[in-house]
Amino acid sequence: MEWSWTEADSDRLVAWLKARQLVPQDGRPVLKIIGEGHSNITTLVELGDSRLILRHQPVIRANAPDVLREARHIAKLNKAGALAPRVLAMAEAGEALAVPLYVMEHVPGIVVSGDLPEPLRQDPRGMAHAMIDALADLHGIDAAQITSRPLYDPEANRTHFAMMRGLIAKLDGHEGEALRAMAQQLDDRVPDAARQCVVHSDFRLGNLMWAPDLPPRLVTVLDWELSTTGDPRLDLGYFMIAYPAPGITRTPLQDLGRALYQADFPPISELLARYAGRTGRTLADLHWFAAFVAWKTAVFYVLSRQRGEDRYYDDDAHCRAFLGASADHLARRDK
Repeated sequence: MEWSWTEADSDRLVAWLKARQLVPQDGRPVLKIIGEGHSNITTLVELGDSRLILRHQPVIRANAPDVLREARHIAKLNKAGALAPRVLAMAEAGEALAVPLYVMEHVPGIVVSGDLPEPLRQDPRGMAHAMIDALADLHGIDAAQITSRPLYDPEANRTHFAMMRGLIAKLDGHEGEALRAMAQQLDDRVPDAARQCVVHSDFRLGNLMWAPDLPPRLVTVLDWELSTTGDPRLDLGYFMIAYPAPGITRTPLQDLGRALYQADFPPISELLARYAGRTGRTLADLHWFAAFVAWKTAVFYVLSRQRGEDRYYDDDAHCRAFLGASADHLARRDK
């Protein structure tokens, strides 16, 4: 997402932060856009030893991710003991900027968004185990602390699938045809939903922050804008298409996490077995969930490209890769 701070917006934000005593009164904070997100903007606010993280929408638009919903959700996760940064303040549109925003604590650590750094490179198995353990622990949180909605609905996966299918019903061109053809294959034996838990919905290497020493240890999980409650296998399916696996088409999510190709990380089967042992869950139909999430992500990429708001989505090879991974996982469903 292309966006930059203007002097006027910076002045308004700094005044709002100082009025709430979130930054020192003396001096002017430095604002630096960070991260690799393609929807909401993340900014590091730095003044001396004081550091904060700001999240906001780039513009007001009907289909923009609700940044305040994200903040309220994280605040509930904070109370439930989830591994998430602490929310410090929120502002409606017009209070600090023309768009809504929230402020959270800065958690020091390493985000692996490029090559695999030292010393983490020395223990790829420890990293992989820490990743899947964090996902298992997130799924172990009592979701009743997060939502008042019913947590058991056997039809939830079919409802989710139907909603996504509706988004492409009138999509033109070869991509629309390809997405509808894959949807037809996914429609065969949609699994009943398991009891819902808190799902992150974007749990991958680039959204994790690591301690700077060994053994590998996560200090927080980032980017909760898509988090909700749902079947835990949706998160596992996403993790599967973001983690390298022989015989499965490489996805853009794996390109974002290219560090996973730079050391001897354990196979995905080892991590899924570890998750099952840690949670006690029965992991049926995981290849369907991986296929569904790959297809769903292709849908989002195509729709994002049509809106023309971020050049990251301009490459139509992204859609082909996700659909390739979806087909590969469906082919393994009955093996």
